[in-house]
Amino acid sequence: MNYRHHIKRMLAWRYLMAMPRSLWYNLRLLSWKQARRLPILISNRTSIDALTGKVEINASNLRLGMVKIGFNTYQGSNYRHDRTRLNLRGRMVVKGECDFGAGSSVEVAENGVLTLGDKFCFGPRSLIICHHEITFGTFDRISWGCTLMDTDQHALVDQDGKRVNPDRPIVFGNNVWMGCHTIVTKGVTLADNTTVAAGSRLAGRYEEPMTVLAGNPATVVRRGVKREQQ
Repeated sequence: MNYRHHIKRMLAWRYLMAMPRSLWYNLRLLSWKQARRLPILISNRTSIDALTGKVEINASNLRLGMVKIGFNTYQGSNYRHDRTRLNLRGRMVVKGECDFGAGSSVEVAENGVLTLGDKFCFGPRSLIICHHEITFGTFDRISWGCTLMDTDQHALVDQDGKRVNPDRPIVFGNNVWMGCHTIVTKGVTLADNTTVAAGSRLAGRYEEPMTVLAGNPATVVRRGVKREQQ
């Protein structure tokens, strides 16, 4: 048995084991018309902290397992030992296929809106904290060990008690590739076809398309290139 065939059999077994649990959560989060197609598959290795929010699937071709949470593993992750975490108290808008790797963590606060474009992929052991608004485009890829936060978590106030560090949205264009261990802070905007080098820290607006960003804070290090879609 070759390696690729082994991976397919392993994933098929994980999907099968996840069916009863996934059915329950589809019925809880979606209308019956959508839930009966089981568009969301949640692995048995996923911890559900809260599901008081709402999932909206705005895709023309609703199908089995178009949203997969906690199955795939890549470099540096282990399905048996890495627990995926989901804390959904706000709103998640899904526009197509999405894949959250094993050990990833997603938190959407009560007033948060997380929007996922088609062919979105979120790597193992990566973290999203959405208190305000985070938007991903089509074919965006986030590698392992990344952190994305649209909030500072803790409020800072001036002498009059007014907050001076409000939450700010994060917006990704289409076909954005982010290398491992990248940090994205609030207020970041990325243009289409942006590539981010591993270990970078993004802060601010990067509105020039087809660039490579690197550094802390990240700056443009190359222009006129983009990641090939696979």
